[in-house]
Amino acid sequence: MDDVVTHTPQRTCIGCRKREPRSALVRLVAREHSAVVDPDGTLPGRGAWLHRRRDCLDLALRSRACSRHLRTAITDTSELESWFDHGSTGANSEEATKKAGRKPMGAR
Repeated sequence: MDDVVTHTPQRTCIGCRKREPRSALVRLVAREHSAVVDPDGTLPGRGAWLHRRRDCLDLALRSRACSRHLRTAITDTSELESWFDHGSTGANSEEATKKAGRKPMGAR
């Protein structure tokens, strides 16, 4: 039989501008002049993608990429910074390997 090639969604990190699979990045959404993390990828509105690393967040904030990509003025980044500071790297978590908004098969 022929090998089936599956499509893996690719996204670009707004901090370092590297393309990665969607599962390696976290989605940001604008909420009332602040950016919030959308780990499930289900919140409505325009989203921007970022690696789960503090250095990518710092690059995005320094270059004002959050405001530019979300197309709104982001004035409050405290919630976003606290999410990245509290070890939410997702490197070994189930969240990093599952598709956004879906639970792995067999999960309840």
